[in-house]
Amino acid sequence: MKRTPDTFVFPSELGARLRDLRLRAGLTQLGLAQAMGRTGKKAGNLVGRIERGDERYPSFGLIADFLRGCRAGFKDVTDILDLYTNLPTLPQKVFGRALAKIAANLSQKWQDQVTDYDLHFDHPKASAKPDVKQTMPDRLKRLERARKMAAAARRRYLYGQFLMHEVNKTGTELPGVFETMLFNHGLEWFGIFYRTRGKQPEARERQLVASEERFTKGSGVPVSAIRYIQDAVRRHFGEMEMRGDMDWLPVLGLDEYEAGLLAPTRKRELKREEHDEFVRKFGEYETARKAAVEQVWNEAQPVLDEANVAERYRPVYRGAVATFCMAAANTEPGSAQERRQVEEYILEPRWIGLGLDTALAQKLATIVLVRFRDLANSFPPDPRPKR
Repeated sequence: MKRTPDTFVFPSELGARLRDLRLRAGLTQLGLAQAMGRTGKKAGNLVGRIERGDERYPSFGLIADFLRGCRAGFKDVTDILDLYTNLPTLPQKVFGRALAKIAANLSQKWQDQVTDYDLHFDHPKASAKPDVKQTMPDRLKRLERARKMAAAARRRYLYGQFLMHEVNKTGTELPGVFETMLFNHGLEWFGIFYRTRGKQPEARERQLVASEERFTKGSGVPVSAIRYIQDAVRRHFGEMEMRGDMDWLPVLGLDEYEAGLLAPTRKRELKREEHDEFVRKFGEYETARKAAVEQVWNEAQPVLDEANVAERYRPVYRGAVATFCMAAANTEPGSAQERRQVEEYILEPRWIGLGLDTALAQKLATIVLVRFRDLANSFPPDPRPKR
């Protein structure tokens, strides 16, 4: 099956993370390949291709074997994988472009209103009864509804611009509150005219008369000003009908949306320069993080010297320092998650068998967690979204 640019491609950030996990485990590429069950002289090349990102479409099993060989888990790479899984799906992308096109001819205020209106219907209501199944509206129906909402927003804008102009021409000095009331009365009349289009004239006139009586009795606005606005609305609505403003809809054939699903754009949703900027920022962050890990490791040497740790056992402590630094970067101080990450390494039988002293490792963890967090205050921002 042919892949499109919208499908998963192995990110270079994931390769860098996997390489860190291998180094933390103290393994060479060939050693990891053997731990993964891959044999042969060139088995190490597979690990190298994974770490460089040259394996663009690695299988789930291959990544699982890599993590298993490092004595790591998917929890160590989920933050990077979630950068992809949190992206909108292809139908969501196409729908988003279609919705933006619908609102393109409106001012920003009305564009936001159209989008908010769509989101209001797209999300289930929290107050709904739990035993009532809520179904999401079909996207084609959502687009058609958004077109009507955009048209209504445009009409309200045209009504508002006209009424603001006419209220100032009533010929009387009205208090501000009267001007607002008169403006709203004009909007009410516009609404009546629009709702009664195509219906019997008597029904429209009955609603207009009832509206006039309510407003005249309850507002205190001079009758002359009321009649002026009403006549202006009646005249202007007829002009808008003649121009076709009442029937205007944003140009978007719904078949155009369906075609977008069948033949998705070849262009990546994230522009290349945006991706490059993310990679640049992530590289700066990773460079600072790795330098801090190296500095913390160097500062840990006197502790190991004092404990008379032999040189052949130091690689396992280096892996411990890298693990403690990762815990400091990804967890809150004193949290249960921090303790779990530290204890998982300290109590791992494999490291104990390779010479790790659990008491010394615990002492080292206390020092490393504080020191790494202190150095992390000077890191450039991590561009990855917070979980």
